[in-house]
Amino acid sequence: MATHRDKNDPGMLLRLPLLSSPQRRQKCDEAKPACGRCLHAGIACEYTVILKWNGRVPREAKSSAIGFISDSTSTSLIDRSSNPNFTPSALDIERPLTALSSQTQLLLHHFLTEVSQNSSHAYLRDNECQDILSMVHHSDSLRYAVMAMSALHRSTLVNGLPDQFIPEATVLKLISTSINYLRRDLEVPDFPSQPLLHTIKTLCHCEIFSGRADSSWRVHVNGAGAFLAAMASQQDPNGPTSGSSLCSRWFWSIQALAAVTDFGFLSVQTIGSTMQGGSDDYYFDIYTGYSSDLNIALMQIGLLAHQRSMTENNREDDNEYHDQIRRLERAIRNMISRDHELGLKFPIHHSLDTKTTNQFRACNTAYQTASLIHLYRRVQSLPTFCIEVQRCVRDILDAVCMILPVTTLSPWILLTTPIYTAGCEAVGSDRKVVKDLLLELYSKLHIRNIIRAIEILEQRWRMLDISKDILSGPEDMKTAGLLDFIPY
Repeated sequence: MATHRDKNDPGMLLRLPLLSSPQRRQKCDEAKPACGRCLHAGIACEYTVILKWNGRVPREAKSSAIGFISDSTSTSLIDRSSNPNFTPSALDIERPLTALSSQTQLLLHHFLTEVSQNSSHAYLRDNECQDILSMVHHSDSLRYAVMAMSALHRSTLVNGLPDQFIPEATVLKLISTSINYLRRDLEVPDFPSQPLLHTIKTLCHCEIFSGRADSSWRVHVNGAGAFLAAMASQQDPNGPTSGSSLCSRWFWSIQALAAVTDFGFLSVQTIGSTMQGGSDDYYFDIYTGYSSDLNIALMQIGLLAHQRSMTENNREDDNEYHDQIRRLERAIRNMISRDHELGLKFPIHHSLDTKTTNQFRACNTAYQTASLIHLYRRVQSLPTFCIEVQRCVRDILDAVCMILPVTTLSPWILLTTPIYTAGCEAVGSDRKVVKDLLLELYSKLHIRNIIRAIEILEQRWRMLDISKDILSGPEDMKTAGLLDFIPY
């Protein structure tokens, strides 16, 4: 099995065994979504992507590695201005940073005062800032990952969007440095799990938010999955093995959302383990913006869509398959009815006011309704213009508009996903509503991935107007530049 370096992810080693080529002892050209040899032979091309956690320990970066941020660069990317509304309780953002270089302090300060505002609630913002401050001194990989996220946000805020969504050299260097330190830390016996998982999560968000829309973000999610699985097998008492951990909640959510992207599942290996990872003891998660049992439904939709794509006759005569679809639709509709009638089931430690609760209720409805669109389109292949799909589009937009105006530290932070899902099937005046909502969201969050979402939607609308109906999937994405996009 050959070892390759991912061209889109500097510093991260991958093992990419192509299931057909190695059997014939032929070198794989790693082209995506299918390599040249498989295309020429007319056979299915499948990759198994595994993050190489236990590779050779890289040479340590020099202690002055932050020096690549020159004085001229730092003045264009960073300033000392803080958000006057940022007053998290019990957070001291000056004293804990005094041992770090001035450039590092400035980037971390921007993260704490600006980037952290992109949270769905002040409670989450405060907790994450507390975690970051407690770990950045002891984890080089986390410190550089946070700095990369901060530099990306600050550059967007000051300079706007770069050409072709290519991150600035400073951001790429910070990401690469973080990855090198991450690989080193993974070789250290009993290295604390929390900073490692926070690093992986932050690197994944940085790749997604950059708007590059390549597969770099999948590498980090696969890595998190491998790390969590290893921790579970070792029964790490200090690891986030329960659903209450922020990193664990992030992982299950992004796996579920990845299952209904155009490229589908992260890897074939995740299907079985994820389908067994659910719990009947659901709760509403203010981090994800929806009730936790929706993760199971999204993974089931992804699995059914995967099964359909692997079958030549699309299973039109498979009664068991259609029974599964009907049961899944009924389960999602029962979720929607349950949460409307009984209200959201918050964890006992959450106490939210009526306005915030209603906003999260609307966010939950938008996500649950978006899952119906994925079921109708990706699994049942219903046309865009059918009444079932268009009713869902309108229900999502109505729910989203209940949360206006757009603000930070609110459920608005979570709404790129359902708005984009509705936008993929929107027709007529609904398209303008979708675009205006995303533009307003970008004006508050300064996340490049939102503008990338608008570009993809506009291209999709042009295709839809020509063909009158398109089904999402890798075949359609060939004309979209092979983008591996997740609306996040």
